[in-house]
Formats: sequence, C-alpha cells, structure tokens
Amino acid sequence: MSYGIPGPELSDLSTDLMLEEYGGEVENQFAKSSIMRQFVKIRPVRGTDTIVNNRVGRTTLKKLAPGVRPPADNTPFGRVALTVDTVVLARDNRSMLNEFQTHFDARMELAQDHGKEIGKFFDQAFIIMAIKGALASAPVIGDGTASKQSIGAGKNKTLSASGDDLDPDKLAAAIVELLVRMEEEEIPTEECVVMVRPTHFQVLYENDKLMSRDFAAGNGDYAKGIINEIHGAPIVKTARIPNAAIADHFLSNAQNSNAYDVSATEAKAVAVILHPKSLLAGETIPLTSDIWFNREEKQWFIDSFLSFGVTVNRPDVCGAVFKA
Repeated sequence: MSYGIPGPELSDLSTDLMLEEYGGEVENQFAKSSIMRQFVKIRPVRGTDTIVNNRVGRTTLKKLAPGVRPPADNTPFGRVALTVDTVVLARDNRSMLNEFQTHFDARMELAQDHGKEIGKFFDQAFIIMAIKGALASAPVIGDGTASKQSIGAGKNKTLSASGDDLDPDKLAAAIVELLVRMEEEEIPTEECVVMVRPTHFQVLYENDKLMSRDFAAGNGDYAKGIINEIHGAPIVKTARIPNAAIADHFLSNAQNSNAYDVSATEAKAVAVILHPKSLLAGETIPLTSDIWFNREEKQWFIDSFLSFGVTVNRPDVCGAVFKA
C-alpha cells in the first residue's frame, strides 16, 4: 500500500516486522537496564485505576486460666492504596521513509535508548518511594494503639558531619546500623538489597572489612571492582538514586499530592535499603512499542510507553542513609 511519500512502498507485513524488531529490542534493553523488577512485584491494574493492599495489625496473645473463658480480641486492619493515572512516553520521529527502512543500526540504537531511558525513569520512581518510606512514620492501623501496631516507622540515619559519606568506615557503619535496627524487629535483612550510587560504592570498596579475606571471605574482587554484600544484604550499584531535588515529576499530580517529587533533604540519600515488601507497585499498560505514519505531517513516529505507579507499602522495611 502507498503512503504517498518518496521511496519504496511499505506493506502491512513490513510494518509489523519493523515493529516486532524495534519492540523486541526495547523490551530487551528495558529488561537489562531496569533493576527494580528483580526486587518488587508489579501488580496488574485492570478495570480500575486503584489497587489496595491490606495491612494486618498485631495479634494479641493471652494466658489461658483454668475454668475461665478466654476473651476474643479483634485484630485491626489497615490499608494502603495506589492509583495509576499517568502514561509515560518516549517518542521519536523520522521524516524520510528510506532512512527508517534501511538504517537497521540506527533503528536499534533508538530502541535501546528508549529502553534505557524508560528503565531509568521506572527504577528512579521506585527508589524515590523507598527514600520516602525510610522517612515515613509508622502507619496507623485500627485505632492506632501501640500494642496493635504491626508495622513500624521507616529506618533512616543522617551522618554527623559533611564528608562522612566519603569515609568508608562511617558509611558502612551507618548502613549496618539500619540493618541491625531491622533485625531487632525480626525483619529478614538477607532479603533486602542495599543500593548506593557509584561514588559511594567506590567508598565502600575502600573498606578493608568488606574486602579483606580476613573479615569477609570471597565478598568481593578489588581488581574487578566488586562488592557482594554488607551485613548479609546484597549491594547494588546504581546511578538512579536521585542526587538533586526533583520538581514536577511526570507521575506527580494534585491527586497524589506530588508524591514523586524529591525535596532537597531527600536528595541527600547516599544509600537506600529496599525489601520486596517495601513498596506497592502497579502497572496498567506494560511497556508497549508502536511505529506509525502520520499522513498530515508526512513523518514516521516511533513510540514506547507504559503506565505504572508505586507507593510505600511498609515503611519499616525501607531504609536510607543521608549525608549531612
């Protein structure tokens, strides 16, 4: 079929093949570049824009006395809701059909860049929520009675002085402190992941107790720049921890009280601890790719888009270390 532009005609089959070729590359790159899907379950959001997760309060134990009927106590429930209401889009355009048909490498490079940018945006939204969870107070369950609370506050630590985040011992000690605080609440920290930016990964890399075989057999490789874990929790190096304030985040709006914006204080996070239950995440439109021609503009458009949301589920399993 003709599209009324110079160059060879493009059949529906050719369009489908291009879309499959391009979309497959975006999916591949997104899977490689996104780290959050490895740690957090993404729930489908269908038929509604909101999903809800219930929180169970603490069960009350009692002593059984002979001849006395034991009383029953109502275990309170709370809930956390997540609304998915925004589509995030990566779009490029090509004005010449021949250029798009023949330059396979350029097409693949474009697909990879779409996948990388979407993966970065996706991961950063999750990390932002983990930081907010680390600063959050304990959620109110039932009447808020302390004895009924089963979920505590987030775990956070602010380093004492400027430059402490560049001290290998002080940074490691702060991370371990948060993990120990979680352990005191019987949280399985081996299920957590500790994320640090490359600069602070390098700082930890200089910590002898993490690298020396006298303290940690097989925990890293100095030549390869690898550290495997700290206090039993895996370490992940990522530049997606925000290090500057973010206003007007694409997912922020009046309905969620600009939940995804990052304050100057939140942007001081140098290490983030995340557990699979830390966040509630939902997805209405999974990563989707489309290639289409606009007759009016005589241009090809190459789209990749998705719609998702994330919020704090359990602040007690969120942690963050902040520089002074």
